[in-house]
Amino acid sequence: MITSNIQYQGNFPVDFTFTLTGAPPAAALFDLSKTGGTGHLAYGILIAFRDGNGNGTFDANSAGTSNGDVIAGISVPDPSRPPPAHSFFVLYLDGKVAANDTWGAFPMLQQGYNLMEIHYDFGINPVPLATSISIPITHSPALNIYACQAAFQDVGWLKRACGIDPYGGTWRARGALFSTPTGTDAWTAVNDADGAVTNASITLDGAPFAYDAVGESYNFSTTQLQGTHSMSFTVPGRGSETLSFTLPDVVTISSPSPNQSFSSGAAVPIAWAPAAGTAYYDVYFLADDGSGNWLFHTITSDKAAMTPPISFVGPAHLTVKALAPLAVGSQGSFLTPISQTRVNVTFTR
Repeated sequence: MITSNIQYQGNFPVDFTFTLTGAPPAAALFDLSKTGGTGHLAYGILIAFRDGNGNGTFDANSAGTSNGDVIAGISVPDPSRPPPAHSFFVLYLDGKVAANDTWGAFPMLQQGYNLMEIHYDFGINPVPLATSISIPITHSPALNIYACQAAFQDVGWLKRACGIDPYGGTWRARGALFSTPTGTDAWTAVNDADGAVTNASITLDGAPFAYDAVGESYNFSTTQLQGTHSMSFTVPGRGSETLSFTLPDVVTISSPSPNQSFSSGAAVPIAWAPAAGTAYYDVYFLADDGSGNWLFHTITSDKAAMTPPISFVGPAHLTVKALAPLAVGSQGSFLTPISQTRVNVTFTR
């Protein structure tokens, strides 16, 4: 974790104007050559805190110390609560990401700072830097994990560090369910402050999930589901909860047509019928030539999109995901219900 001072204007907690100047500290920059790109990338979050020692800056190593900084709110989800409908982080780019990199889905990223919006727990998209964002002031003790350097040394789920439980003293499940014309796949991870919870019992409409020790997740597959369903979680000796969810209606893509062919360099019109129960649509093209390159991506509440010219030769596929709002359980476990449809296309010279 690396911190950088910024300027602000306004009256807390109503309005602030944030000004980012210069590049992030060198220690915060990721070398994009490690993933096939060039240059560097970094990302960060906005933190509202009480300056415990009065030194005028956020102290990333102050958690659990005398007169340490106390975090009141952050721009990303509070780790002890289900994520809100929208949250935000800042991404810095000085270079070029590889076409098959996670960030390759966003060719519109500008050099320098970008503002990124997270939709619930699924889907990221750039938004204008002038976008007005909110920082929920939750005063949750779990927020202080962001003032603990040790909590961010390992890649993976947050764990207990600096005496702070990021899950508020309980276990929590998070996951997604994907319903497609060929079947339904669901996964969920169950974690507490000590890591993965491996002895949970999870069922979907009474049918059990299987635990994958390698992926530390619980998985389930069945035929295509529609309508309302329930998922139940039980951790022996530690409680249970049930959450109900309703899948968005089936996604029907009207353009492009299945197996339609386009010339390389063509812009592709995309259209689909409204799917009831949808909060937003996650739309993307991926190359099917083995490269895994992103050809197009957007998140929208509209029912159509137009790609820029796509310079590619070979097979590809378009996927439109209809995402419902989160289903949330009594103790904060959550699931993203998704209906999705895929169309295969080809780009030729």
